[in-house]
Amino acid sequence: MSPAQKNQVLNDHFRKTGEGGVVMISMGVHLLGRATVDMIMKQLAGDAGDKSVEPGGEHDVGSIKVNNRTIDWEINYYNKDLDDESPDPTDPQQTTRYLAILLSTEY
Repeated sequence: MSPAQKNQVLNDHFRKTGEGGVVMISMGVHLLGRATVDMIMKQLAGDAGDKSVEPGGEHDVGSIKVNNRTIDWEINYYNKDLDDESPDPTDPQQTTRYLAILLSTEY
């Protein structure tokens, strides 16, 4: 399995479960309310999230539509101290995935 393919698998698992990283929502997303945030998280974990990733990439960026709003998301790879990039994003022992979810107008 190539590094890109391994990151695809790890990113898809993280996006769907939140395991192995940190999920951050922007203030704009937060202000949409708990029910909408829950809907966003459910869609990211489901078919809408699967369809939003770039084909052939690492599945680390995308956007979905929720209640006629475009929600952008991106996964970055940090070291375990969250103070620098991960030395090896394909190694969960060295990497904390960080999912940022924001309104497209906040990007």
